Amino acid sequence: MLTSLSARLLRRPFKIFIPILVLITFVITLSHVNSQSLYYSKDESPYYSWKTRSFFPPLTKRKGSQPPDLCAGFPTKLLRNIQVILKTGAGEQAKNKAHIATVTSCISNLIVFSDLEEEVGNHHFIDILADLPPSYAVNNSDFEAYAAQKQVQSQGDAVGYSKEGWRLDKFKFLPMVEKAYEMRPHASWYVFIETDVYYFWDTLFRLLDQLDPATMHYIGSPAPGHDGIFFAYGGAGIVLSQGLMERLVGNPTEPSLSVQYEEWVRNDCCGDAVLGYAILDKTGVKLEALYPTFAGDELKALRVDRERWCTPLLALHRMSPEHMTALWQWDRTRLYNEKPFLHSTLLAYTHSHLRDGPTREFWDNYSDVTQPLDSRAHFSVSECGSACAADPDCLQYSYSGATCRFGQFLMSGQPVDDKNGEFTSGWNVERMEELGFKTDGDTSGACKEARWLKPTIQ
Repeated sequence: MLTSLSARLLRRPFKIFIPILVLITFVITLSHVNSQSLYYSKDESPYYSWKTRSFFPPLTKRKGSQPPDLCAGFPTKLLRNIQVILKTGAGEQAKNKAHIATVTSCISNLIVFSDLEEEVGNHHFIDILADLPPSYAVNNSDFEAYAAQKQVQSQGDAVGYSKEGWRLDKFKFLPMVEKAYEMRPHASWYVFIETDVYYFWDTLFRLLDQLDPATMHYIGSPAPGHDGIFFAYGGAGIVLSQGLMERLVGNPTEPSLSVQYEEWVRNDCCGDAVLGYAILDKTGVKLEALYPTFAGDELKALRVDRERWCTPLLALHRMSPEHMTALWQWDRTRLYNEKPFLHSTLLAYTHSHLRDGPTREFWDNYSDVTQPLDSRAHFSVSECGSACAADPDCLQYSYSGATCRFGQFLMSGQPVDDKNGEFTSGWNVERMEELGFKTDGDTSGACKEARWLKPTIQ
């Protein structure tokens, strides 16, 4: 019977081998898809267009009166390859609770590193400073706060926030990178964020889907360091690839990063800077800067202009627990569409007040270009607004004390405390609508396609 079967197979080889050949070709194509991404293109344009699919779009319409599951549809399978690490500190209870109830609520394998071992909700917070060599605490006043925190905790009291405790933050970066690799050595990507950082997960997933994790990637928002070296600003999150982690911490015969660069950490203000220096020293890899996708800006000061209108947005910084909770609720329940989350998409949240009119009293929108002294724009709020409407570059304005300022960008801004004086901000709604903004919150037609940033190597 086996002889008969073999004979039939030999007479019809194409029916067997053609499907196998197609399968092999498909696998090879998939293995090369990342390297073909225009992210790696060497042409001079700072942007590229790349058709991406949505991994975590807003919720579709739901029936019933039950509160929605805001994690519905989260692509949990991606967490096999993407490890998210949250860095925090003692005394940040409100931020911690808000973050793990919102932004990181869908991350089922979340790793949390702190400077105090404790349980928060269903999460175990790992004291990452416990991995440091004892020499760190010798003649180091910064570690007095570390000992004090442990003493307070041992007495059964809650550890509150202190400026002294915050000084411990810079010592967490090197050991947390090593510990993350030790705990998840086979992850393709390691994403480090902080408790006041908001992430738009769909943007991250779309970006990483274009990239090859076997390549050494060090990605984030650039901040200037020593000797012209740029590092990834921790307030916008830091993304490291498997290829880089393998070279950086994957050799068990080498001393730990904390041992190799102890003096650097002691003598520098910032742990994210030292991490960048260590990466460059050990691997030769420079930062792939992707600002303003990795914005790291405060929500109130995020700049949206014509240049950034169609640029994807990933990270915001210095979010209060209240703002983080409100933005997460809006983000997951906003008008459904599967397009990338862009800078202009956020305007439906930050500028929803424009449904009630184009101005806000006792509000500063950070318009920054003071108009000439002889301009009629200084006569009144209405003259200031009219002058902005007539200026093709003006998107917003502010009027205070007979001073008119224009902005060639859009910002949310903040309230003005002094309500005895006149301070009014206004927005050029007509020009915003020309760019694609709608007061009903539907910005899906604002951009035909996203303008992805190519990395600037710094």
